Amino acid sequence: MSHRLPLALIALIITISVGCREPVGLPSRDVRVATSRPVSCYPAANIETGHIDWYKGVDRIWDSYSWSWASPITRAYHCYPGDPDRAYPRKNGYCIFTVPHFVDGSGNPATCVCTLYYYQTGHSGSASLEVNTWEQSVGATWPPGSQTDCNYYFWAIWNSSDVIATDSTHAADSCWYGIPLDSSACVAIAETAYAYPNGDGLFRTGWVYRDSVDGTYTDVAGYDYVHPPFIRVWYDDGE
Repeated sequence: MSHRLPLALIALIITISVGCREPVGLPSRDVRVATSRPVSCYPAANIETGHIDWYKGVDRIWDSYSWSWASPITRAYHCYPGDPDRAYPRKNGYCIFTVPHFVDGSGNPATCVCTLYYYQTGHSGSASLEVNTWEQSVGATWPPGSQTDCNYYFWAIWNSSDVIATDSTHAADSCWYGIPLDSSACVAIAETAYAYPNGDGLFRTGWVYRDSVDGTYTDVAGYDYVHPPFIRVWYDDGE
């Protein structure tokens, strides 16, 4: 199946706004262009955004983990006082999006392009952003109910090699920013939309800062804020 879109559509989609203006094409401003339609993926509840932290112990003997929800999506690194080699803590942000049901005109997974929009609320230094996807194992429960679960989710996010977008901390806070997702993410979203007719499919993302500069963090508004993150999807309905 071809995943190419008309050049005119691609030009429209990549014309996104950054800085301190709201993104072009928010859900309240749906626009019909040719045979393409817009839909949006949002986190469904406040437990679906937040961060998971790792406190690195001496020789990893007493490592501990914590889960923060109904809080900003934070990526950060702080070193243990007096020991720059120990994370205290390192924070991985996460956001779990619900994918609405959509298909092409033949009832098959649609061709689409996707942009992730997020609202940066605060930062210190430049916690460059790597957005990846991760899977939930059979043995882990959500929401995390134990140290074992938090341990699993932290490393599932950190060790994921499925990078779907990168960005940098921006100079201005209290602003919208948008980054296009790569084709593998768009295919995964389209296949999830196809597989869940009730619109309850999930797309899990991890927000990671790979460097280790002490005191560096970036916060993004989560579910409980006025500006929740969302993925804008433009798909070919085949009509």
